[in-house]
Amino acid sequence: MNKTGALYFFELKKILHRRMVWIACAVTLVLCAGISLSNLLRVSYITDDGEEISGYEMMKMNREYARDLSGRAIDNILLSEMQEAEGSADKYVAVYSYVQKTTGDSKEALTADEAALYSARRNNLTRIWREQMLTEEEITYWLGKEKEIETPFIFAYADGWADVFDNIYALNFMLLLLIAVCLSNVFSMEHVRRTDQLLLCTRCGRKNLYYAKILAGITFGMIFAVLLFSVSAITSILIYGSDGFHAALQVVLPLSSRPVSVGKAVMTLFVLFIIVSILYSIVTMFLSEWLKNSAAVMGVLAGGMVFTMLVDIPYWLKIPSQLYDLLPTTLLIKGQLWDGRLLSVLGKQLTNYQSAAIAYTVMSVLLAAAGGKLYQKYQVNAR
Repeated sequence: MNKTGALYFFELKKILHRRMVWIACAVTLVLCAGISLSNLLRVSYITDDGEEISGYEMMKMNREYARDLSGRAIDNILLSEMQEAEGSADKYVAVYSYVQKTTGDSKEALTADEAALYSARRNNLTRIWREQMLTEEEITYWLGKEKEIETPFIFAYADGWADVFDNIYALNFMLLLLIAVCLSNVFSMEHVRRTDQLLLCTRCGRKNLYYAKILAGITFGMIFAVLLFSVSAITSILIYGSDGFHAALQVVLPLSSRPVSVGKAVMTLFVLFIIVSILYSIVTMFLSEWLKNSAAVMGVLAGGMVFTMLVDIPYWLKIPSQLYDLLPTTLLIKGQLWDGRLLSVLGKQLTNYQSAAIAYTVMSVLLAAAGGKLYQKYQVNAR
């Protein structure tokens, strides 16, 4: 085994050996699994018969009704059946909710026919594109994508995967906090414990030691990104079911113009989540070497997280807004699945997810290289 490989496993063992790491990971995974459950446990409903039931019982009832309707086209026939049942009847509540979400009007949901429904969707898309201040080229791009989407849509029950879309925002912040807690001392601990004098003069060399630490941190971040996403997805599937994986994305998010299936959108988020975990890991370790203080590292990352939660840049500030929304703490939200702003690179139009994947990869490489320069040039001062 080469020197870097031996150091890599040693550094990974050092990260996993800390009790705080296991406590933080256990708490995060429990919270991750509890997100989906909390939505069912905290509410109760009154049925048409006047009986009060739990949120879980109501979900099971609606799930069976929705499954009965899955595979049917959302056309005049289905809309007429729903409207004759006055929309709120349990059997058609999923269709009523979908039409209301598409039109944005609860009253129109009870009167719209097939033509009015899809016309309302197009009007809402136009409104969103205007709010996002899309250029003519961007609008032309999405109109082309719209032609690839077949209508009428085929209704499908897909609440399990819709829950994954809803939870990705919380998972993103959990991942950032977990990595901040567990990796903030990868480099700073050497300076605090004053072992840097010994480590920097070992025969393995600074370069091998640095990249062993970086690779160990990235491995940790990726492993727990996979665990977080998997636990959340599995919990959602166990509660709501795995139905609708191959359904059109528009069945879950009617105002998205991406001509992909629900499953492909979920897998896109999963891949991006892994890439984000690599960026978070490298940023945390870079700050650990630069600031040489784990508390300061956690403070910077937590502060950045809170800032992006509280601050929003309006669309009319086109470039700043687009760049701001490409930050990992603002990108991984459900609403980004219908963000139509594109980035033109060498004549090719890139969506927000495509742009982010490239940008995060480049930033990770540059930060890793910059951190290596800091680490190799560091000199132990007299104490």
